[in-house]
Amino acid sequence: MLYTSEEACNDIKEMYITLKRIENLVIEFSKTFLKAKQDRNIMDFSDIEHFALNILTNEESGASKKYKEKYEEILIDEYQDSNLVQEYILNTISRGNNIFMVGDVKQSIYKFRQARPELFLEKYESYKIKDELEAEDNLKIQLFKNFRSRENVLNITNIVFDNIMSKTLGDIDYTKEEYLNLGADYLNGENLEVELDIIDLKEEEQSIYKGEEDKEEEVENIEDILIEAKFVANRIKELIDIGYMVCNKDKTNRKITYKDIAILLRSTQSLAPIYEQEISKLNIPVFCDTNVRIFRNS
Repeated sequence: MLYTSEEACNDIKEMYITLKRIENLVIEFSKTFLKAKQDRNIMDFSDIEHFALNILTNEESGASKKYKEKYEEILIDEYQDSNLVQEYILNTISRGNNIFMVGDVKQSIYKFRQARPELFLEKYESYKIKDELEAEDNLKIQLFKNFRSRENVLNITNIVFDNIMSKTLGDIDYTKEEYLNLGADYLNGENLEVELDIIDLKEEEQSIYKGEEDKEEEVENIEDILIEAKFVANRIKELIDIGYMVCNKDKTNRKITYKDIAILLRSTQSLAPIYEQEISKLNIPVFCDTNVRIFRNS
């Protein structure tokens, strides 16, 4: 639908009263919430950020000038998950040419906490590599070598990312320039192909749980987790039964043991008990600690 300038202006005027009320409500809530926390002598992380920013932007405090003089270099890790408040804090204590940031936009997972990966992307796209660097340019150092994984793991990862990651999904086009490259020196072994197993639930099985509201969706999720856990438990048993070969630190080979196997989960608190139950059913020794993100066979 097309609007004339007069119609658009009228809409803005009508919305002003509503938006003003929302603004007042937000301000009133913020003040009441802050007072409630002060009465209990507590602060959350967001409070710490904003209090720090208020101090640094207050010229009378002199804090910004003090820290600019104090810090020769400012090193920031996981920069892709910085938010605007943190960015402003950095700018108030930086001299403009002494910040070293490390990040990977593919690992950005905190947008729900107001992370702004576009802060990283803006610098990634505007900074120059050494060969293209001019006097006033900021330097970009690309760290594409991976020292944690074998080449076969990196290859399958690149294939998956290449097919699913784009500007729309993942904030970056995953081209060959973005590929992970082998950086470690691993002993070449036999039968080291990557195994990628996809559990495709039958349509009729899914439809059982397609009901109303969240309760039905929760049942479906639990059923899916149970199927995955059963599959993993059986795969562990198969690896032990066939005597799958693994490498020692001294680069010698030996048969796999239970303690060589670790299961990585996106949430141990809710998923680990289900996996533990299914693995135990096959008389496989298992240990999990839901207080930490480690889950392994012992």
